[in-house]
Amino acid sequence: MERIKDRLGSDREPDACESRRVLPFIQGGTKSIFRNKTRERVMLLQGPVGPFFKHLQGFLRENEYEVWRISFNAGDYFFSQKEGRISFNGDFKDWKNWLNDFITTADIDAIILFGSEREIHRIARVVAVQCNIKIISLEEGYIRPGFITIEHSGNNASSPIARRLPTNTDEVNPDDGKPIENFHEGGVKVWHNIVYYALRNLLTYGKQRKLYHKRFSLVTEIFCWARSVWRKASGQTTNFMIIQNLLEHHDRNYFLVPLQVDSDCQLKEFSMGWSQVDLISKTLKSFAKRAPREKRLVFKIHPLARGHSNYKNLIRETAKAYGISDRVDVLDTGSLGLLTRYSAGMITINSTSGFSAIYHGIPLLVVGNAFYAHPELVTCGDGNPDFDSFWAGGAVASFETRRTYLGWVKHRALAVGDFYAARGIEVACRSVCSKLKEKNAAEKIELKIRNAG
Repeated sequence: MERIKDRLGSDREPDACESRRVLPFIQGGTKSIFRNKTRERVMLLQGPVGPFFKHLQGFLRENEYEVWRISFNAGDYFFSQKEGRISFNGDFKDWKNWLNDFITTADIDAIILFGSEREIHRIARVVAVQCNIKIISLEEGYIRPGFITIEHSGNNASSPIARRLPTNTDEVNPDDGKPIENFHEGGVKVWHNIVYYALRNLLTYGKQRKLYHKRFSLVTEIFCWARSVWRKASGQTTNFMIIQNLLEHHDRNYFLVPLQVDSDCQLKEFSMGWSQVDLISKTLKSFAKRAPREKRLVFKIHPLARGHSNYKNLIRETAKAYGISDRVDVLDTGSLGLLTRYSAGMITINSTSGFSAIYHGIPLLVVGNAFYAHPELVTCGDGNPDFDSFWAGGAVASFETRRTYLGWVKHRALAVGDFYAARGIEVACRSVCSKLKEKNAAEKIELKIRNAG
C-alpha cells in the first residue's frame, strides 16, 4: 500500500477522509445523498466488460442496498442503470480527492470493483483503507469455468490469502473434484467487448480518456480480432495434429509454457520485471543447452492474444536458430487442462493456469509473483528462476496438500457464477450479495466480542 500512496502523491492533509467538500465535476446522479440513511450504501466502480454491473445494481437495490455506480467512460455509462449513476470526469489526482469527499459525505459502506490493479481501483483501495471502507474485489475465476473470484481488499498477488497455505484455524473444505456448472458464454463475451470498447473509444472525451486501463486504436483492435478469428480457423487442423502427437507419443515428456495477455494488469504489476519475450527467450536458451534430448517444449498462446501478438514467429525462428525447432511446438488453440494433465511440467510468470498444474499434480515453476507461489506447492523463481534444474523435474506437493489448498481457495476466494452468460450473471449477483452480508455478519460478531470485553 505504501508504494501506491507514493505514486499517487497528494497535497492534502492526512485526515482528508473527514473532508465534506463536494467537488464541482460530479455529473448525473438522481438522488440526494444528504437524506437520512436507512439502508447500507454501496458504490460500484468499473466492472467486467458487459452488463454484469448493471444487473448487480438492480439486484443489490432489490436486496435493500442503496447503490451508486461511477461511470468513467462511455462504455461504463452504456452498461449502467440511470438511477444512482455518476459520471466522473477528471484525472487520477482528481479521482483520489473526489472519492475521499464523496464516500464520507454519502457515508458509503462498501465499494465493489473488478480488477484490483487498475489504476483507478488501486487509488480506490488506498482511499478505502484510509477511510475504513470495505472493498469487495472481483476478478475472473482463479479456477474456471464455473467460478468467479470474490475477495475482500484485492485479487491475485494482492489477495489477503496470496502466497499462503491454510492453517489449523482456517475453515477448510477439501476440493471434492466434482465438475462445476459451465455457463457457456458462447460469443456473448466477444460481443460485449466490441460494444464496450467501440463506445469507449468513439464517445469518450476530455480527462476521462486519461483513466483508460487499456489503450489501443479501435481500427487496430478490429484488425487484431479479425486476425484472431482467421488464425483460429486456419490453424485448427495443425493444432489438432500437434496435440494428438504430444498425447500419443510424448506423454509426460513435454514442458508447457502458457503465455499471458500483455495488457493483463497482473502481468504488468507482479511479473518481477519479466516480460513475455523474456520468458520465451530464457526458456528457449536454457532448453537448448540443458534439457534432455527426449524432452519437448510447448508454448500455448493465450486465446485473447492470438490475434494481437506475433510470438509464434519469434518462438519458431529462435528455436530454429538454436537448432531445436524439431523439439519446440506452438499452439494457439486446444484445452489447457488436457495439455497440463499429460505434461512433464509447467512454466509461467504468474498465470492462473498454474492452478491447473496444482490440480493435476504437475511440477510448476513460477517466475514472478503469483497468488499460489508458496514453496510447499510450487517451485518459486521469485524473479530469478533456475530453468536449467527444472528440466530434470520439480517438486510436487502431496495429493492431500493440493486437495486441501484448492478447497480452501474455493471457500475463501471463489463463488459459483459467471460475468457474461445470462444464467451465470444471476448466480454471480447472488454470490456478491452474499459476500457483502457475510462481511457484515463477521463485523457484527466482532463488535459484540469487543463490547463484551
